[in-house]
Amino acid sequence: MNDSTLKSSQYGGLGGSTSSRPPANTTLSSLLAQANSLNEVEYDSELPQIRFGIDDIERMSETVAGRGKKGKNERGEGFGLLSNLGVNTSQLTHNISQLPNAAETSTRPRRRRQQPQHRIEPLGDIGPSYGIGDGDIGAWGRNWHEMVILGGIEVQRQRTIKSFQKQFQQRIIQNWEIEKARLLQDELGVTDDEIAGLVGSSDGGLAASALGKSALGASTRRFPMAQSQLGKSTSESREGGLVMHTKMVRYERVIGDLNQRRLRKEPFELCQALEETVKGDSRHPLLPASYHILAYLTYEPSLRESADYASTSTETFAPGEPVQERQYASAYLGDQKSNYATLLRGRLVMGGKRFLERDFERHVEEVIAKNPKEAALGGVPGIRNKIRAFVDVTLRSKESRDAYRAESVNGSLLWAQTYYLVRCGYTDEALNLIAENQQHISRDDWSFPGAFKSALSSTERRLSKTQRDQLYNDFNSHIRNNPNVDQFKYALYKLIGRFELNKKSVKVASTTEDWMWLQLSLVRENFNKDIDLPQDQYDLVDLGKLLLKFGNDKFDSNGTKPLSWFNLLLFTAQFEKAIAYLYSKPQLKTDAVHFAVALSYYGLLRVPSKGEEADLLITDDADVSYLNFARLIKQYISPFFRLEPQTALQYAYLVSLASDSPNPAIGQKQKQLALELVRDIVLSSKSWSKLLGSVRADGTKETGLIEKDLKLLKLNDEADYLKNVVLSAAEQSLLDSSLIDSIELYHLAGNYNKVIESVNKTLGQSLSSTSRNDGGNHSNSLEFSQDNLQSVGLSGAFGGTNDIYQLSQKVYNVYEKDFTKRTKVSKINWETLEILLKLKLGLKQFNEENRPDLALETFKSTKLLPLLDNDNNDLNSSNSILKYSENFKFFLDSNSSNNNKLNLNLDEIILTTMKCLNLLSKNLKNSQYGDHSRIIQLNLLKFQSQCLIQFSSLLRLRLGSDVYRQLSSMSKFFYFFQ
Repeated sequence: MNDSTLKSSQYGGLGGSTSSRPPANTTLSSLLAQANSLNEVEYDSELPQIRFGIDDIERMSETVAGRGKKGKNERGEGFGLLSNLGVNTSQLTHNISQLPNAAETSTRPRRRRQQPQHRIEPLGDIGPSYGIGDGDIGAWGRNWHEMVILGGIEVQRQRTIKSFQKQFQQRIIQNWEIEKARLLQDELGVTDDEIAGLVGSSDGGLAASALGKSALGASTRRFPMAQSQLGKSTSESREGGLVMHTKMVRYERVIGDLNQRRLRKEPFELCQALEETVKGDSRHPLLPASYHILAYLTYEPSLRESADYASTSTETFAPGEPVQERQYASAYLGDQKSNYATLLRGRLVMGGKRFLERDFERHVEEVIAKNPKEAALGGVPGIRNKIRAFVDVTLRSKESRDAYRAESVNGSLLWAQTYYLVRCGYTDEALNLIAENQQHISRDDWSFPGAFKSALSSTERRLSKTQRDQLYNDFNSHIRNNPNVDQFKYALYKLIGRFELNKKSVKVASTTEDWMWLQLSLVRENFNKDIDLPQDQYDLVDLGKLLLKFGNDKFDSNGTKPLSWFNLLLFTAQFEKAIAYLYSKPQLKTDAVHFAVALSYYGLLRVPSKGEEADLLITDDADVSYLNFARLIKQYISPFFRLEPQTALQYAYLVSLASDSPNPAIGQKQKQLALELVRDIVLSSKSWSKLLGSVRADGTKETGLIEKDLKLLKLNDEADYLKNVVLSAAEQSLLDSSLIDSIELYHLAGNYNKVIESVNKTLGQSLSSTSRNDGGNHSNSLEFSQDNLQSVGLSGAFGGTNDIYQLSQKVYNVYEKDFTKRTKVSKINWETLEILLKLKLGLKQFNEENRPDLALETFKSTKLLPLLDNDNNDLNSSNSILKYSENFKFFLDSNSSNNNKLNLNLDEIILTTMKCLNLLSKNLKNSQYGDHSRIIQLNLLKFQSQCLIQFSSLLRLRLGSDVYRQLSSMSKFFYFFQ
C-alpha cells in the first residue's frame, strides 16, 4: 500500500472527502491573515476578554479531568486500607456523597447539626460567607473553626444577657419590696407584722390580708400581736400580746425617766434601768444578761462602786464617777485612728472581760453549791479556797484529769488554780499563789513567775523583749509540741506571752464565754511597731472580723438562741450589726429598739448621713456599718403614735441625741429628722392644745408639752420652737390640704398673715359648696358637727365654731380687735377676707334664709358686681361696667399671684346674683299693686340684669360655658313684662 492510499484512508476515517478540502498552505495562510487582521481591529468593550493563555487552559482542563476520573473511577490507597481494617466503605462512600456539593464532586464536609432545643441563632445563619473550592479541606477546616468560635461566643453572649436580665429583675423586685415596705410603714403606719401577713396572705387581697385590719383606725392599742393574722384571737396570741404590752409600758416609764433626767442634765444608769424591766422574762432568760453586758461595757457607776468590780480596777477615773449623756460619741464616731478611739476600744475590751469574769465567778459558786461534799468548802472561804474547791469538783474524775493533763505541784493543781484565778479576774491572788509555790515549780518553767508578775503589773499586759524571748524559749522547748503538757499551763503561757496568735483557741476554753474571754485577753489595741512583730497584730477590729467569719450559724444554728450571737457582737463592739440582727427577730424587736436607745444615749451608735434610706443597716465601702436610728424609732411608734402622742413624743426626742455628731451635716440631719417626727405626731394626733399649746381670745397663751421639752429637741428658745415645730407643722398641714388645721397652727406660730391666707382659701372653696336644694333643705359640705370639730382640733382663740363662715368671722373679729395682729396682715389679704365674708353672707341669705333682697344688697356692697342705677346713660354705664370688670380681674389676679392661690367660683356668684334679680322681678310682677314705683323697680332690676350680662361677657375666659346659657335663659323673663 502506497502513501496516497494511506492518506486517503486516514482522512476518510475522519468522514471527510479529499476532493473538497483546500490546500494546506492556502488554509494556513488564510488563518494567519485573519489573525493579523484581528490585532488591527480597535478594542471593543462589549467583547469578552481572554484572561488565561492556551497553556493555562490546557493545564486546568487536565486537572479537572483527572479529578473527575479519580473521583468516579479510581479508588485510592485509603479505600483499600479502610476495607482491610473492616470499615464499611460502601456506607462511608454513601455518607460522603450526602455532604454539601456532593453532586459537584466536592469533598467538603457539611456543618454538624445541633439539637433544635439547644440551637441559638440570634445572628442568623453563621455558615460560610465565601465559596470554598471543591476538595479544599484546609479552607473547609478554617471555616468550620471560625463557625465553632462564633457559636461559642454567641452562646456565652446569650448566657450573659440572660444572667444580667435575671439579676436586674431580682434587684428591681428587691428594691420595690424595700420601698413598698417603707411607704407602708412611713405613710400608712403599717406594722412589720401586718406587712408579713400581707406578703404571706394566700388570697392576696387587701381586705383579706393583715393590712386590711391595720391599726390605723380600728385598733385601740398599739400592739398587733394580740390579734392573729386571720383576725381570730387565740389564747396564745392574747397572752403574747398582753406580755408584750406590759413590757412596752415598763419600757415607756424608763424612757420617760430618761428624758426627765436629760432635762435636768443628770446622769442616768439607763442599761440597768432597762435590765430591771425585763427581769423574769421566761421566754428570753438571757435578755437581762445582755443589758448587764452593755452596762459593763459603758462603765455605769454602780458597777464600778461594787466591791467585785473595783477589786481589779486599774482605770484612772474615780469609782462612782457618772457617765454623762453621749460621753463616748466623740471617740466612737470620730477618727478611729486617734488616741481617743484607741482608749475607747481598750475600755470596751476591759468592760467585756470584767463581765465575763464576774459571770464565771457566779458559775464557780453555783458548781460548789451543787457539789458541797466534793468541794469540802467550810467556814467563810476566800476566793482561793473557792477556786481550789472548784478545781477539786471539776477535775475529780480520772477522765477529766487525763483530758487536761493537770499537773500537781506541791500537792495541788497549781496551774489549774492559777488559770481559774486569772479567769475570775483575781490577778493579785494568782500572783501570790505562784510566788508561794515558786520553789516547787519545775526548772523548765523558771522564767514563768517573773514574766507572769511583769505582765500582770503592766497596764498593757506587755513584757519586755528579754522576758518575752526567755518565756518563748521555754514555751518552744517543752510546751509547744509536748502532747502531755498541762493544758492550763499552756493557756497561761499563751495569755502571758501572746504566743501562736494564729491559733485562737485552747482546750480549757471549752464554752463560748471562755473563748470570748480568751480573745479579749489576747486583744491589744496599742500596737508598737518598734517592739511588736507583724504577726502580733490582733485588736478588737480583727476579733470582730474573725467573729463574722464564723457567722451566726455557728453560735445560733437553729435560731433558738439569738441573744447568744447578739452578746458576742456586743463584746466585739459591733453595735450596729447587733441591733440589726436582734431587730430581725420578730419577738425581740421591742428589745432591739431599747438597746439602740441605750447605745445612742451613750454615743455608741453610728447613724447614716442621709436618714431616708429604706434599709435599717447600711454598710459603706470602708466596711463601716450605720444604723438608721430615726427609721427604727418611727417604725416602733407607728402603731400607737396617733392614739398616744405623749408617749410617742418621748421616743421622738431620742432621735435628736445624734445631733452632736462630729460631722455637722449628720448632726443637723438627725435634728431635722427628730423635728419632722414630732411634726408628724402632732398632725396625726391633732391634740394641739395639749402638745403645742394655744392662744386664747384674750391673748393669753397656754404652754404645750413640746414647748416644755425644747432642750430635748436641741432648740434654743421659743422663736426657734415656733419656727421649727409649729410653723413646720402648719406648712405640712397646708401641703396636705388640711386648710382648717393650718389656720390654728399658723395662729399658734404667730404667722397671722398666713392665717388670713388659709381662711381666704378655705372660704373661697366653700362658696362653690353652698347651693339651694329644691326640697327646701339647705346644706353646707364644710359645716362641722361638734364631734367632728373636736377631731379637727379647733381650740383656743377660734374654739366654739361649727362651720367655715363662723370660723372666718371669728378670725376676722379677733384680728380686727387686736391692732398688733392686724398690722401683720397684708392689705390685700385683709380686703379679700372682707369681700369673701360678704359673698358668703349673700349666698347664705339667698340659699338658707330665702331673702334675695338682702342677698342682692350684700352682693352690691362688695362693689365687685355692676349693680348700677338706671339713671346713667349708655356711655356711662358701659364705662362703669368696664371699670367693674377691670377691678374684678385685678381682685382675682392679686389673690392668684401668691402661693396660696384663691379658688373663687365666679359662676356661682354671678348666677346667684341673676337669680336674685329674677326672683325680685317675679315677685313684683305677681304683686297686686300696680303703682308707678313698681314699674320703676322692675326697670331697675331689668337694667341691672343687662349690666350683669354685659359684665359677664367681659369675663368670658373666666366663666364656664354653661353660665351664659343660664344668664340668657333668665334674662328673657324681663322682656315679657307688661
